[in-house]
Amino acid sequence: MKKPLFEIEDLDDTNRVEYRVCPSEDDHIKLVIAGKTVEVENISANGIAFKFVGNVKKATYKVTLEIGNGDKHRIECAIKILRQAAPIYSGVLIDLSALDSKLIGQFIISSQKRAIRGGTA
Repeated sequence: MKKPLFEIEDLDDTNRVEYRVCPSEDDHIKLVIAGKTVEVENISANGIAFKFVGNVKKATYKVTLEIGNGDKHRIECAIKILRQAAPIYSGVLIDLSALDSKLIGQFIISSQKRAIRGGTA
């Protein structure tokens, strides 16, 4: 029996190191930056993009990221804003522990599985 072939996006063309997912409503993700809850546009193992009405300066901010449905995980770290294209801002997550990185990776895989099962991938 032949194994199925999968084609994946060449990450070198996008200058991205990690795969990003756009969370759905079923993914249960919450991002709080400087005390304000913002909508997550996409997330990767080490970066995140979000929507915010207003101006976000290129700086480093403390953030709280809550992921998971039944078992909620709270990750406290920081984001260094790299791109500003209002209302979408993105940056790299810093000060992540090994466990935090693992939890984000598991969240991304779960999100991908949910999208495949739901036919939205």
